[in-house]
Order: sequence, then structure tokens, then C-alpha cells
Amino acid sequence: MTVRLTINDKEIHARKDQTVLEAAAEHGIKIPTLCHHKDLQPVGSCRLCMVQVEGWRDPTASCTLAVQGGLNIQTETPALVESRRAVLDLLLVNYHDSGYAGDLGKHDEFLHWVDQYGAKRPEGTVSRARYAVDSDSNPAIWVDFNKCIQCTRCVRACAEVQGRFVWGVGGRGVDARIIAGADTTMLDARCESCGACVAYCPTGALADRGSIGADPPDRQVTTTCAYCGVGCQFDLNIKDERITRVTSNPEAPVNGMHLCVKGRYGYDFVHHHDRLTVPLVRAEVLNGSGRKAGEDRGDWVPVSWDQALDLVAEKLVAVKRAAGPDAVGVLTSAKCTTEENYLMQKFTRQVVGTHNIDHCARLCHASTVAGLAACFGSGAMSNTMKDIAEEARAFFIIGSNTTEQHPVFGSMIRQAVVQRGAKLVVADPRRIDIAEFATPEYGGIHLQQKPGTDVALLNGLMNIILENGWQDDAFISERTEGFDDFAETVRSYRPSRVAEITGLPEQDLHRAAEILARNTPMAVIWAMGITQHTTGVMNVLTLGNLQMLLGNMGIPGGGVNPLRGQNNVQGACDAGGLPDLFPGYQKVTDPSAREKFVEAWALEDANGESEEPFAFRAEPGLTLTEMIDRAGTGELRAFFILAENPLMTDPDINRVRESMSRAEFVVVQEIFPSETSKYADVLLPGVTFAEKTGTFTNTERRVQLIRPAVPAPGQARADWEIIADLARRVIALE
Repeated sequence: MTVRLTINDKEIHARKDQTVLEAAAEHGIKIPTLCHHKDLQPVGSCRLCMVQVEGWRDPTASCTLAVQGGLNIQTETPALVESRRAVLDLLLVNYHDSGYAGDLGKHDEFLHWVDQYGAKRPEGTVSRARYAVDSDSNPAIWVDFNKCIQCTRCVRACAEVQGRFVWGVGGRGVDARIIAGADTTMLDARCESCGACVAYCPTGALADRGSIGADPPDRQVTTTCAYCGVGCQFDLNIKDERITRVTSNPEAPVNGMHLCVKGRYGYDFVHHHDRLTVPLVRAEVLNGSGRKAGEDRGDWVPVSWDQALDLVAEKLVAVKRAAGPDAVGVLTSAKCTTEENYLMQKFTRQVVGTHNIDHCARLCHASTVAGLAACFGSGAMSNTMKDIAEEARAFFIIGSNTTEQHPVFGSMIRQAVVQRGAKLVVADPRRIDIAEFATPEYGGIHLQQKPGTDVALLNGLMNIILENGWQDDAFISERTEGFDDFAETVRSYRPSRVAEITGLPEQDLHRAAEILARNTPMAVIWAMGITQHTTGVMNVLTLGNLQMLLGNMGIPGGGVNPLRGQNNVQGACDAGGLPDLFPGYQKVTDPSAREKFVEAWALEDANGESEEPFAFRAEPGLTLTEMIDRAGTGELRAFFILAENPLMTDPDINRVRESMSRAEFVVVQEIFPSETSKYADVLLPGVTFAEKTGTFTNTERRVQLIRPAVPAPGQARADWEIIADLARRVIALE
């Protein structure tokens, strides 16, 4: 519903839930402000946004004035201009610029309004430093409170965006100042170095330490973070073809202004001196004397791209001819783009002729894909993060250290608990950070079950739900099957039995079950804490049963919500980077799917004529762990590894070392030398997310662009270019 009012003689229609400041901004009318930000609760303390309402005696703050029908408002009368100038004059009394560039890449909001209204330091006052510059030891955030105007944006951003409550106001009157914790350092006050306070500071009193002294950027490039699965977007600030800073982009669909320490400050690896910049080949392989055994493969020799790719093509074709295509194993990457993963699996299947392709999802969320596919036919997150954070009345987090592994989403959950009273149940043997909000104070509970007892715990909770009649009978009858068999199994998990298995008090089981059942919609959230188990698939299946039992599927704020670990696990799976699935989760065992891809991927010879049709195997290829095993026995003779590091990530590292040592030929395509590259014969330099284009698919299945911001170092090439170039060479040799 809208109301009609007049601002600066312009008639506008505004929503009833808007303030005058918001309505004016929506219609292109700029009202100055310093303490206000659209993401933060209005406080009306700076008095810069005062407006004059016809018939009212005194001006009023537009940031706290709700729109009303019939209001006639002026925003720039001579009296208001003079009032604003006086406010800015007073703020300049204690403002002191110490000479450090503290607000790189954007116009300082405070000085902008000082210039706009011609404000000046009052006569008789002198600019002086009252506080030590760089007064805090935080490794990411620079502090210069001589520039602070006490707008409290940092205080509110830390509380309302990050939910960490580091900043506060100490002292009174003229002695009032911003302090961390009980007047300690930021880190001692449990700062997470997310930089939200920096992003919202209008003066540069808080700034990014790594950017101090840098010149303003030549340009900004909006891109998507390459760390976790949340999929935050931000702007890379570029000066002289180098990244100098990351700044928040308020239009980012997932995170808005919010970022974590990794996204905001973890960009220096792009320009690190250890980057791979030229193709490398072992001297023994290059001169034909054969590879050395063990970890010491010999010296690296820089070569041209033609030399490197010709060698790789020749070796792969030789292995195929000698032992068949299934003697080759390919690892693709959840750190690379969806397009590159598509090309990698297409190269594996169409050019090499094997389904032996896999990636890190095998070690993290393969059990999620299998479990959810069995429950619902799709192995992906069912709800969006925004939907969950804004709509869920309760959260059940199990096997996810959310605030550490997916910090921005973890902060959203914290805010939902603190600001709107959502209930939180955390099931984790450890006392993880977010468990602080799963307490009776917030109406939640932390269940510290014995490791490996997750299925018993979940079945016990569902037993209690059934015993109390809290299940959603309508949902069960209309949208599920096999309920009677399920109920019979669950009824054997009596609270006393489950308490004995899990080590939890019975009263905690009853309390948790009641919270989950009586607060609908309830969202289940999990990660690798329950999937990297021998019972990982069963853990996921049981969570699916819980949500169907309570009718939490297909509704806002509910659902089954696995959090992907790396930035593009979802995209790599979607694109077919799995040994049993073509792109789009079409099974390689399905004859119609195989026929479809045979037709679509038919090769042509040099004259453009169709070559003899090839046939895909009807059996799935080897998984990542199976490839490692087969390399140890000599059945798998060659590896092509794209941006994966099995020597760090796979179980039983000694076995992996032995297997990689026995492989006949190993190619690693990476941005840095890695533990795995010690066993490589050829090392191909790829590029980072900041140096190429493509898309990432985040944990909620949102597809987002990455954009090239800086040139690649040396001869490094985009991964898709390397794959395509190699594919052409292999085809030409066959």
C-alpha cells in the first residue's frame, strides 16, 4: 500500500513502511546523512538529514520519520543548509587527518559533505591528533580514530551485520570514543576481521591495512569469491594491473556489503611470487631417459606450450594404445569454473574415451548427492540462504562449523537468532562458535553427541516427535511413501536407548525434538561433519526423513540444505565431473543418455567428415579413491589432475604417495606448486579466478559470473584454453 506526499514540490508515492529518507532516495532526491546506512537500523544521531515539514515547528530527522499521506517536505531550505554547515563545523573540531590514505577507492563521505556545504573548522580550534595512529594490532584492519566522528556505523555494522559485537562506545560527553570490547584490542574482543566496520565507516577511521598508502584504483571489476560455497560477490580494485583492495558491492545478490576475512583480505595469492608462470617438464622425461622412482622426480625444465602439450598428448595416446582408455584417470576441480569442468569431463569421455573422472566432491558431499537423490531425486540444496535466514523459525545445524567454514551465511543465522528470535539447535561433539547462540537464553540447545552416533540421534528425535504426535500428517499422506516401515524402525529408538548410544541426557533429546517440531518452518543445515563418515549417506537420508516427517519440504525457510565446501562444488557436479554421471546428472548406465551424448559429441576428421561413431561404456568409471588404488596396482597408468591436491586431501596419504609414485605419467595443471606436483612429470600453469571468465555455482545453485580483472602472469593460460588445446592435439594423434 502506498501513500502520497510531496518532497521539494515533487509529488511522489511511497510505501507505508518507508521513511522519508528512503522514499526521497527512491525518487532521486539526495538527502545528506552520515550516521545512516540502508543496511543498518536508523539512529538519527548525526542530524545531517533534517528536513522541514510544512506545519511543523521544528525540522525532524528524515531517517526516522515514517512517510505519511499529505506531508509537504522541503530538504534544502536556507535554514537547513545553515544547520548542516553548523553540524559539519562542529564535527571538524575533533577531526584530524594524519596523512594516511585511509579510504582508498571511494570518495570519503564525510569530506564530501564538508565540501558540499562549505564547512570549516571553527576559528580558534587547531587540528591535532588525539589518538595514536595504527593503534590496534589487527593484521587486516587499520585504525586511526583521529578521523572518527562517532557516527557509530562501525558499532552497528559489527552488531547487525556480522553479529560479533566487538565495537562499542566508551566514556561520556566530550570523552566519548569508540572502543573494542572493554577497551582492549580488536582480536582480544573476538574480532573476526571481516572488515564490515571498514566497509561502513564514512571517514576512513577504519581502513584496510593492506591498502594503506596505495593510490586510488584505475578501475573496479565485480566478480565472485573463489573460497567457500556461499558465493559472495565483491569488487576488485585494480591499479597498474594489480589488485590493491577488495571492496563491498551493495548489489551483490548473496551477501550485499557483507564479506568474511578470506573474501575481503585473502587476495594477495593472485600476485604471489610462487605462482607458476611457464610450463615445466622433468628433465628425465624431456630427454627420454624415463622418470625417476619415488618422490624425487628430478629437475624441472621450462619448455614452450607446444613442447609441453605435444608431450602430454603423446604420452596419453601411448597409454591408451598400450592399455586402453581406462588406464587414464582425470581429476577435475571444484575451484575452477563450471565451463572448465564441463570441458574436462568432455575431454575425458569424448577424447580419452573413459568415465574415469572425479573431483573433491567424492571426499566431501558425494554422500549428500546420493542421499538426497534417494530421498528427493536431486542432490542439491533445496532453499536459498536468504530464504532460510529470513523465513526459518528454527535451525538445526549438524556437522557444520558454519561461522568458520561459511562465515557470511553463519552470520546470517546469528542475526536471525538475535534479531528475530529464531531458535537454534546445534548437534556437534565440539563446542563450536555458533553453539553460543544455541542456548536456553536464545531458546535453543546444543547437543554434544558422541562422534559417529548421528543416525541414532536423529532417529531418537523422530521417535519423540511421533510419540507426541508432532508430525505433519497431511504432508506425510500426500507427499511421502513407506511411512509405516519408517515409523516401525524409528519407534525402536526409544529416548533411553538413544541417550545410552549418544551420551546425551534424555531431557536434552526431548527439548531438541520439541524445538524442531514446534517451530515451523525449520531448516536443516549440514556439511562435511556428517558426510565424511562410513554412514554418510545414511546420515543424509535420515535428515531427509526428519524434514518429511515435519512437513518442512517445499516451503520457504525449510528444506534440506547441505553447505558446499569449495566455491564451485555444485557446478563441477552439475557439469558432469563425476564417474557415473553425464552433465545434468544423466546416468552413464542409461542407454538413452549415452546415445544422446554420442550424437552430440560425434567427432569430425580434418575434412569435416564424421568419423566412425564411438561408444561410451555402460559402466561408471573409477572414483577418485579407486583411481588412487588402481595406480598402486599398475592398472591405472596415467593421471591428468586439474587444480586438485590428492596428496593433501585424500585419506591415507602414505598410500596416495605410493600409488602416485607408481603411476607411469602424471600431469598437474595448477597455479602453484603443490604436494601433488612433486609426483608430476609435467606441470602446466593455469590462472586464478581474477584472471579469467566463466561461472561458479554456489551452494544454493545460484550461477554467478567471474570476470577477468588482471592479466595472467608470464605464460599462464586459462584452464579451458589448455584443455581445448590438448584435446585437439590428442585427436590429431589418433
